[in-house]
Amino acid sequence: MSPRLCTGAVLAAASAVLLTGCGAVPDLNPGVAVSVGDDTVTTRHVADLAADYCKAAAPQLQGQALSRHYLNGRVAGSLAVRSAADQMLADHDVEVDASYAAAVKQAEAQLKDMTGAQRDAIVEVQGSSVYVAAAEIAVGKAVLGSSASDDEVKAAGQKEFLAWLDDHDVRIDPRYGVAIEKGEAVLKDTSLSHAVSGTAKQADATTPDSTYAATLPPTQRCG
Repeated sequence: MSPRLCTGAVLAAASAVLLTGCGAVPDLNPGVAVSVGDDTVTTRHVADLAADYCKAAAPQLQGQALSRHYLNGRVAGSLAVRSAADQMLADHDVEVDASYAAAVKQAEAQLKDMTGAQRDAIVEVQGSSVYVAAAEIAVGKAVLGSSASDDEVKAAGQKEFLAWLDDHDVRIDPRYGVAIEKGEAVLKDTSLSHAVSGTAKQADATTPDSTYAATLPPTQRCG
């Protein structure tokens, strides 16, 4: 079965599975949100993409609020794994499997009412896991050849992706509360400071609190 982009439960996607890699560490240059191998992502790009993603996700929130902390983490993590997958593909001199383009086409057909920027944000963020899976398929085929079964190809591709992550420097600014584990993005309390107050703990919690998010200024929440 080809990978599919989820276009419905945006809130669930934004607050659950997020990122993969080697973890979040503090030694990044100012203005850099993510560093993956030879690639970097700026904090401005994360903020801009998160803003478009928030607008796209707003109708699915159904009046609930979601802290930008979670959206920013979702975005930063998605960009990190995409970059890693891109570089893995380049190392093997292959293109991402065609299943990704098919999934994007299907998703875009369901997102006609959104602006171009909002559609792109949904595809780039929610489609990151689909992109990684398609990259793993392409690399698995390159490693094993055409005679391998789908399961063998998938397993080989996943092994190559994990190996790539282990062999390369993957860094995410701790402010985003995201770490890369077993090739996937996950919410983590990666802050360098220790949350002592109730409000601070709510802000850094790894489970969304819509009641708390509703008390935040509009610039710090979605919905």
